[in-house]
Amino acid sequence: MTRRSMFVMITLLTIVAVMLGACGQATPTKAPAQPTAAPAQPTAAPAQPTAAPTTPPEPIKIGWIAPKTGTNAILGEWDERGILLAFEAKNAAGGIHGRMLQLIQEDDEADPTKAVALAQKLITQDKVVAAFACTNSTTTLAVVPVFMEYKVPHLTAALNATITQKGSRYVFRDCPAGPAYEKSIVDFMVGKGFKKFAIISDTSAYGKGEAEYQTNALKAHGLEPLAVEWYGIEDKDFTGQLTKILQTNPEVILFGGSEVASGLIAKQARQLGFTGQFAGGAAIGTTKFVEVAGDAAEGTYYSNPYITNDLNDLTRDFAARYKARWGDEPESHGAKAYDGATVLIMALENAYPDITPERITEELHKICGVQGLQGTICYDENGEGLHEVGIGVVKDGKLTPVSVQ
Repeated sequence: MTRRSMFVMITLLTIVAVMLGACGQATPTKAPAQPTAAPAQPTAAPAQPTAAPTTPPEPIKIGWIAPKTGTNAILGEWDERGILLAFEAKNAAGGIHGRMLQLIQEDDEADPTKAVALAQKLITQDKVVAAFACTNSTTTLAVVPVFMEYKVPHLTAALNATITQKGSRYVFRDCPAGPAYEKSIVDFMVGKGFKKFAIISDTSAYGKGEAEYQTNALKAHGLEPLAVEWYGIEDKDFTGQLTKILQTNPEVILFGGSEVASGLIAKQARQLGFTGQFAGGAAIGTTKFVEVAGDAAEGTYYSNPYITNDLNDLTRDFAARYKARWGDEPESHGAKAYDGATVLIMALENAYPDITPERITEELHKICGVQGLQGTICYDENGEGLHEVGIGVVKDGKLTPVSVQ
């Protein structure tokens, strides 16, 4: 083979190799698939609300006037707790056909002038349809004409008997009146053989009333108090009055004033050497009296419609819920406020949908046969619904039942 032939052959072989190498590379068979249609578009606008948001029904406004400050502030605290316990339970259950109960609270400081102004405010500005007013007798007596003028019902925890004797059909007491307490405790003490009594009380409408009922109860047994001494509701030193009382050598000192004052009197009487018996009504059957009097409270007898938390299923349930809500054992003032709130709620339910002061008043007058914490409630035409009390004694620092109504 010539050099020329060999060159030709090598050239041809090189061309063939290049062609074969080219044939071994993958070649796309066609172009990538292209979208055949535009992306789907929303066929309609998002759904829009068809109606405006529902407005909650207006709350039912209930007024509340009580002392939140001052010597009698503890009464306001107990009263508030009992009412709120009942109202919160009702609101949690849906209120009065969907309408919540709103308690509008005012502090009267146990001052009758302030109480009157607050009653007018609640009625004319806040437009309450009913109220709790008040916890003290002096303030309640002051506001009775106001609620009567505007024809708005109000429940009171005050004890002066004349509160329901003013000709108003708009006042309702949520506990027995004072004479029930004082007659019961005097009857009990006389039954134990005591005959020599002295009375010490404050000059408020409550205090004057209690002293009067004690005196009347003693007279029913043919007895007269050996001494009757008075003090102002803010007083703290009672040695002058007690010195006079001890000079009469009584077997029993009857208290007619508040929890705090009565506790101080018991303590000071023991310091002055009195070894006899103490007794009294509503204010004495309270933890506040026991707390203030200390050891001097031991053995004191008292009368009250709510003697024990362990009377029946109703009181036990109330006590358990009260303690869960407030962290405290309930006492009589909280119980009577709870009873008052309970009957007011019943009246509101029965008046619905006509939630007006006049309709609520009508329904309160119809309340009868309702089992409350203090007994069976049945309102008469004057607004009195409870009449019986029991007897208790302070034993080992505890309020202990002796008898129940």
